[in-house]
Amino acid sequence: MKYIFVFFTFFTTLSGGYSQVITDIKPDTTTLKEFEQRIKLTRIDGKYIPKDLNDAMMELNKIMEDGAKKKFAEMSENDARQKTHFSFGKYINARWYIQEGSRLTIWFQKNKIYDFDDMIDCIIVSYHRTLNNKPIEFEILANYYYKKQMKKVKKLVEDKKKREVRVKLNEKE
Repeated sequence: MKYIFVFFTFFTTLSGGYSQVITDIKPDTTTLKEFEQRIKLTRIDGKYIPKDLNDAMMELNKIMEDGAKKKFAEMSENDARQKTHFSFGKYINARWYIQEGSRLTIWFQKNKIYDFDDMIDCIIVSYHRTLNNKPIEFEILANYYYKKQMKKVKKLVEDKKKREVRVKLNEKE
């Protein structure tokens, strides 16, 4: 959870305000420095980090076994998305340092996908479509994830305002 907070805090500063952080907690400078270094690397712990979604699709084609590709491709897109998020998705996250930060993470953020689970979901859906010779339609996916994230941010802002009102009311009593 610490990484999520620090990541969003760092990206907000880096991006010039693409996202909002609903917190007053200062980021850990050591973690930020590690993040800044990691996002520039093409390899982390000897593993290649894709530079973008197309590169990720090519990399998955290299590392996935044929049997796994076939089984994954035979699933419906919805099943691939839901049934593999906590297995294949966890593998993607660990291999490409999505949550800790990598150049692929930054690529997603530049394309307005900020939530780690959404990044992973986008990779899963895109790879499923690639294996089934369907267009990825990244712009549509990115817009879906962006709208989803903005709903979360709006709710966080509203909840924060409600808490602030309650604190002020309690102070008056």
